[in-house]
Amino acid sequence: MACVVVTVALLGAGCGADRVTDPARATTCIELVDAGRATAEKVLARLGDRTLAEFEAEDPSEPFGGLDPLLRPDVFTSRAVELGCGEDELASLACTAYQGLAHLARSDVARSYLAPYFAACD
Repeated sequence: MACVVVTVALLGAGCGADRVTDPARATTCIELVDAGRATAEKVLARLGDRTLAEFEAEDPSEPFGGLDPLLRPDVFTSRAVELGCGEDELASLACTAYQGLAHLARSDVARSYLAPYFAACD
């Protein structure tokens, strides 16, 4: 889960009519963060109010494996490199972008998923 959190923590948010939700379509670092926020929203919806024990019961060896198709860390990472987005820049943008997501975290697992985003704001 830590790898998942780190990957998506660097990516984040935005709103507006032309919001980018696919990292491959991002043309700026801000749009890449928009795609990251869209991904985080999908992850939080998938996590719902389920507990870690429930995820582990489904797949003890990889309890969060079902999130992999949503996260697409390779796509986010390669796009960040192509766009020249630095880790610090993405973390700063994500800090602002993720602020409105706390109300979507309905479980301890979901709150743990969001914690690194908010820690980057300190």
